[in-house]
Amino acid sequence: MRKKALLLISALVAIFLLSVQLVVADEWQKIFDGKTMNGWRLMAVHGGKGGIWTVEDGALVADQDKNHQGGLLGTERKYSDFEIELEFKVDNPVDTGLFLRTRDDGMGYQITIDYNDGGFIGSLYAPAEGGFIQQNKDWEKYFRKNQWNKLRARIEGQPAHVTSWLNDVKMSDFKDNRERYPRDGYIGLQVHSGAGAWGEKSKARFKNIRIMEIKR
Repeated sequence: MRKKALLLISALVAIFLLSVQLVVADEWQKIFDGKTMNGWRLMAVHGGKGGIWTVEDGALVADQDKNHQGGLLGTERKYSDFEIELEFKVDNPVDTGLFLRTRDDGMGYQITIDYNDGGFIGSLYAPAEGGFIQQNKDWEKYFRKNQWNKLRARIEGQPAHVTSWLNDVKMSDFKDNRERYPRDGYIGLQVHSGAGAWGEKSKARFKNIRIMEIKR
């Protein structure tokens, strides 16, 4: 009798854990469908009109516009507390990044993807609000050259707590001490303006972009 009770309890625990896993999985939402730019829009910021964006082989492909102009490709809706994952593949040189809680003027917390001499990938930058906040000089140990890389970021609270990972290795972990940007903002993917920021034949590619919103 006791053995049967233990088996029943074990089965119920297993079912509960499975249901929890399913609920968590269901909370992740794709914000790029792999075919169109539905839900995204060009943002004429950072000295450009947004850059040139196309969809190729299930990925968003970015390039500079004429005269080395860039900008952001931003989400149409705003997000507050969330975790975001994506895969990226960049040529050298490319200066891009993942922007969190972005304002209408294109400023927000940036997880850098600066693949060039002296650049950083996975570090935390605050455009117009202090520059680099945290820099991880060991990023090259974990970066996969000429391959797809996984970038994950989490932002919550106000002042914000921002964490980033490159290929599942933590790159930055920062708890702000002031309200540097609004609690709600857009998610952005950057094309940096400037002749030295982007090679003539360079491209940045992003795919499998998904988000999990964190309930306040």
